[in-house]
Amino acid sequence: MIRYFSFLAIIICSVLTVSAQVTMINGISKRTRREPVKLFSVTQGQMTEVAVVTPAANGAFSFTFKPLYKGYYLVGVGSVNNGTQDKFKVYVKGDDQINLELTNAGYMLVGRNNKENQVLEQWYKTAWKLERKTVYFDRGPRSFAGFFPILEETVEKARNWSNLHQTGNVEFDALMKHTVDYDLGYYALTLLLYPTASKPREEDYSPYVTNFDADQFLQDEVLLRFPYGLKMLGHLVAFKNKGLDNDFGSRVMSIPNDRLKGDYALAYAATAKSYARFAEIAAQYGKYFVREDQQSTLAAIESKINIYKTGAAAINFTYPDVKGKQVSLADFKGKVVLVDIWATWCGPCVKEIPSLKQLEQEFHGQDVVFVSISVDDPKDKKVWEKFIVDKQLGGVQLFAGAKAQIKRDYKISGIPRFMLFDKQGKIIDVDSPRPSDPELKEILVKYLQ
Repeated sequence: MIRYFSFLAIIICSVLTVSAQVTMINGISKRTRREPVKLFSVTQGQMTEVAVVTPAANGAFSFTFKPLYKGYYLVGVGSVNNGTQDKFKVYVKGDDQINLELTNAGYMLVGRNNKENQVLEQWYKTAWKLERKTVYFDRGPRSFAGFFPILEETVEKARNWSNLHQTGNVEFDALMKHTVDYDLGYYALTLLLYPTASKPREEDYSPYVTNFDADQFLQDEVLLRFPYGLKMLGHLVAFKNKGLDNDFGSRVMSIPNDRLKGDYALAYAATAKSYARFAEIAAQYGKYFVREDQQSTLAAIESKINIYKTGAAAINFTYPDVKGKQVSLADFKGKVVLVDIWATWCGPCVKEIPSLKQLEQEFHGQDVVFVSISVDDPKDKKVWEKFIVDKQLGGVQLFAGAKAQIKRDYKISGIPRFMLFDKQGKIIDVDSPRPSDPELKEILVKYLQ
């Protein structure tokens, strides 16, 4: 059964339509796991799922659609959340017929295909080992062993590769040349910037990495034609600024292309934990949001984060204290409330405890309540209870657990997180300064007055 999704850049047809612009993708899924096959478009460096079909009993599937842009689409499985894993580029220009086969290890063309996709498949095979070592690093043993030899071997094969694989389609041939360069860069940076404690030393870098020039990819918006474009933008800025103790503003200004500055700032704005931080980013970098899609993205982000604006009603929570009594945020109407989301295993959280205790002493007897909510794993609840006694913790101590609703309600992806609410139960700041920051005391004084 096929489910259809409307999308700005593509029209999925339920029947075969006779048209010069119709593209057909026919395939067989030979993957061990029987799962839906999806079609993705690429818009400004991001993938968007536009159609999904459940393969027939023999694995057959197909997509028939009218593309409204020439360039890359992807066919594969999984969601946009796991990036390009198990998703494979196909070149679509209209009036195409693409025939392929999906396997556990990748994809291959079968039957009739145009020259463009034949060349694209040849490049895929050339870079396959490198992609598997990097983009799929989280599958199986996570090791850098053998990475640099594979990288340099692929780089050597890539030399003059595009010139030797011309199709006669000038537009595609130019894109293919970029594809070779950008794929190499993306694969290499994906592994080098993977968040793992074990990383190679810079003195052990191979020539490709040692001589890597991030600015080469930051001059224009070509990288946004690729499904990993925005992610690669972040990688490029991180690599360019590695070893430098600079702030977000410095990283933005290190990007030579103004529109890419806007894309980078927007990606950061989407992660803002408070409306105040979002508004600050929008005001500071708004001049770089010049494309229509950038402006619509900004509006969408603002709409979502508006619920965390100062003065907005707080999202209530209720959790048990040490004795099992249910305590809610709403119980503290008439008092300013400082909420601390923490865990016993969190070093930065524990580091804030002395400063938090000091604040409690300074504001003792005033209309302010200090609420600490543990997001320890439920199996460690006894550890939490013992910690409270051993560290002589004050305030209101609540236990929410690792999968607490409050983390979703307030977009909490890292701890510690401190949040402030006023006497009317409205938001002051859902990403407030920490107790060790003198600014927090100033805010408390202001709202108590």
